[in-house]
This record gives sequence, structure tokens and C-alpha cells, in this order.
Amino acid sequence: MGLAVINHPEIKFFNLDPDLLTRINPNFDTKGNLVVPVVASIPPYLMGSGLGQRSVVSGDYDITMADDGTIKRLGLDKLRFGDIVAIEDTDNSYGRCYKPGAVSIGVIVHSDCVLAGHGPGVVTIITSSKGKIKPQINKNANIGYYLKIGRFRRK
Repeated sequence: MGLAVINHPEIKFFNLDPDLLTRINPNFDTKGNLVVPVVASIPPYLMGSGLGQRSVVSGDYDITMADDGTIKRLGLDKLRFGDIVAIEDTDNSYGRCYKPGAVSIGVIVHSDCVLAGHGPGVVTIITSSKGKIKPQINKNANIGYYLKIGRFRRK
């Protein structure tokens, strides 16, 4: 709590260690947007369980995985624990909600589920209600990669 980028109050951070943020190394583009590496970008209509929660400092919300065609087309069938993803048109500043133009960034923290509305869980780490985040696809955007743990451990 309290992590902020000076002169960019429109970007909020949650559940994110400053050391991990440094390792992810997002940069600002010439328009003042925070460019963040992600493995996938998720449309808001795929978000399910967890919508409407009052706070993003605990818990997660889930990607619904019932539409196989959309899931494969977006590459969401390849998500893994620790992957960093963008959720389009969502503002997580004061809970989780749909807001056109807003962008949220999260980390995959649990796997898929057969229950309707439940799927891979996403914990929010960055959000901007003003859309001041620009996701950039990068296959290595995983906290394991940045921390050199798990399958990314140096041998």
C-alpha cells in the first residue's frame, strides 16, 4: 500500500513489491503512458467471479473460460501461474468494474475451474481509470521470469 509514481496519480499500484516493479521495468512512452509487458490482453466481457468487490488489495477475479474459440484466439488457453496480463476496459481503483478506456494489469494466481464464472484468477497489480497504461505483448512477462524462480530458475 502506498506505492506510487510521482507525477502520475492516474496510475495506481496494488499488491506489488517495489523490487518486482523494478525488475519488470515498465517505461513511460512519450505520451506519459506506462508501457507494461504482458503475455495476453483480456477483454472485459470475459471477467467473472470477483467483479464488484470493494477492494483489490485482497482476493482476485476470474477469467471465464467457457468460450473455447475466443480463449484459443486470444491465447488464454496457454496462461500459466505468474503470467502478467492486461484486462481491457476495467478500472480496479476502488474495486473491480467495467469502465471503457481504463486498463488494469494483473498476475495469474490460480488455475481454471469447471464452475461457470470461474477460471484463472487474476490479482490486480496496476490500474488506470484514465487508460494511462499501454500493455505490450511479451512472452516472458511472468513474475517467475523477473524473479528467476520456478521454470525460469537459472541452472
